[in-house]
Amino acid sequence: MSRNHRTAVYIILAAGLTGAVLSGQATDSTAQAQVALPPLHDPLNSPLDPALERVDDGLGDRLGSRIERRAREMEEKAEELPVDDAAEQTGTTLDDDATDAVQSLDESIDAVVDTAGSAAGQVVQDASGVVSPALRPFALAADPAGWPVEQDMLVVLLDEQQLESLSRQGLEIVARHELPSLGLTMATVRKAAGVTLPQTILDVRAALPDVAVDFNHIYRYAADVGTDPEAADGHVVSGDDGSPTAAAGMRVGMIDSAVMAEHFSLRDSAIVSEDLVTHEGTRPLGHGTAVASLIARSANDEAKIYSASVFFQTAGHAPGATTESLVAALDWLVSEKVDVINMSLAGPGNALLERAVAAITTTAEESPVIVAAVGNNGPSGEPLYPAAYQDVIGVTAVDREERIFRYANRGDHVDFAALGVDLKVADNGAGWRIESGTSMASPHVAVVVARMLHLEGMAHDALISALTASAEDLGREGFDPVFGHGLITAPPLLVSGQ
Repeated sequence: MSRNHRTAVYIILAAGLTGAVLSGQATDSTAQAQVALPPLHDPLNSPLDPALERVDDGLGDRLGSRIERRAREMEEKAEELPVDDAAEQTGTTLDDDATDAVQSLDESIDAVVDTAGSAAGQVVQDASGVVSPALRPFALAADPAGWPVEQDMLVVLLDEQQLESLSRQGLEIVARHELPSLGLTMATVRKAAGVTLPQTILDVRAALPDVAVDFNHIYRYAADVGTDPEAADGHVVSGDDGSPTAAAGMRVGMIDSAVMAEHFSLRDSAIVSEDLVTHEGTRPLGHGTAVASLIARSANDEAKIYSASVFFQTAGHAPGATTESLVAALDWLVSEKVDVINMSLAGPGNALLERAVAAITTTAEESPVIVAAVGNNGPSGEPLYPAAYQDVIGVTAVDREERIFRYANRGDHVDFAALGVDLKVADNGAGWRIESGTSMASPHVAVVVARMLHLEGMAHDALISALTASAEDLGREGFDPVFGHGLITAPPLLVSGQ
């Protein structure tokens, strides 16, 4: 057999092995990485797709490079093989060397595939920010005060050393989020068998007094929105030409449900979305789409909107957002350098949420201001959070006659009022609907704040004084627990208008 014939045998063997790898092991590696992604009916995982594509591209490049190199080595080895006159001896020599070369090539390709598989898993982990990338099922329970929480779970803000101490207490760490913008680490922990969740929290606080530990509370919309099983379908909401519309400068963050990307009321807005839900279930669209439309309208489409999707919905339960997701959303929005964060949601006080809010509101001038709806539990309802936290601007709702929304919470944490009754808002069915609640009032105040900070260059410490001076005093003279410092005038958001 000639040297050229021997070389052809090696190349054919290499090509056959390459096809087997590309159709078998490489595919399995990618599939393994994709196990961590949300189900098909929940397409908000799109931020992970580019990362996985990069893994696929990298896998192909590395396989191709490794195989070409091994083929060259085999060709050189073939040229060095002795050409025996006896066909039997030639065949034996060729078979032995070919077997060794192919085995070496096989081992090299396996190594590449294993490395690529590990890289794919790491990309999923890095993109999600969670040690356990798979979405987990949700089970509802209640804390001692009756607030809804995730069953058997608690959340903790801590550092690496404290995390190791937590593990030694026999607690299962279900997920871990790095929060670089807040300078914190958040761990989600499952309680040990035979110990109640309240007792587990007390034990952790006793062992690690410096950490923030609490229930994984559930927060609700501060407006009445019905069941909405639709799922959002995009990472970036684009203009009609398929590319994000350029923003004029203001950067408004919102922590809410997902936003309907294609609603025509948002066609002139640039909206960047991030899914921060860690549970299985659908991603409701109605509330977030309504809030986004109010932000866009109040800003005259001059703001870039950063939408943190935190609400999920499972069968038999109203949409909810966990403390875990709220804290992660705050960290993401700080990293995006937004001017203001609107939170049209409300719930109980929580040690982690309080610490995360404090980490933002007590830092440098460039940190965002947080605006939140005070909630709709009525005049005698207890204060709701995050609006009731110090340095968060709490907003209540009034109608066009400047009368207070009858379900609005009241108290010293009410800072300002804005129009929030019978507003025309974008509906996730692509049309419009009428909505009321403190959720609908706070977006306008958030835009006013963003405009004052970004376009007018106002310092944070002068903001409240300037808002108070410009507000229309309602109710009794001066500050009161119903209207706060007064009405922040809104553009005409009339049912029959825009």
